[in-house]
Amino acid sequence: MKGGTVIVAAVGLLLALAAAGCGGSSSGGSASAGSGSGGKATIAGQSVNNHGSKSVSGTTEVELDDYYFDPTVLKGKPGQSVKLELKNKGKVEHNLTIPSQGIDKNIAAGKDATVTVKIPKSGVVAFYCKYHRSMGMAGALAVSGANLSQGHTPTQPTTTSRNYGY
Repeated sequence: MKGGTVIVAAVGLLLALAAAGCGGSSSGGSASAGSGSGGKATIAGQSVNNHGSKSVSGTTEVELDDYYFDPTVLKGKPGQSVKLELKNKGKVEHNLTIPSQGIDKNIAAGKDATVTVKIPKSGVVAFYCKYHRSMGMAGALAVSGANLSQGHTPTQPTTTSRNYGY
């Protein structure tokens, strides 16, 4: 009888581990953020859910989903303008923010939007979803051949600020 109890306990433990590995999470769905991708990466100094890179020119489609950009890195020629067709395939509103380019575009779930961005003259410029940045929903515009781990990382805007004069 002891052997049967051990087997039942072992099966229960394996089932619990398998369920935990399937991505159940209380953080609003972040467990599936890296699915179908290269996982987490650090790009332009920020943690991202990596869904690859793409060389871009002219017009390029970018998928916004829960909680990633696909592709995550857009590579192009220095100073080149690129029209992005943003397609929100997620279940919630997402956003594309690039403070240095004055871009702050909201896209409702299931909707599309278009913005024009500029590839930096050198290096990497980060972009992100202002609602889900902390969940890894971020990426970068990069000059082809740039070191992706370096670059300008915009600070997260705060809702309040105080200027104490020093």
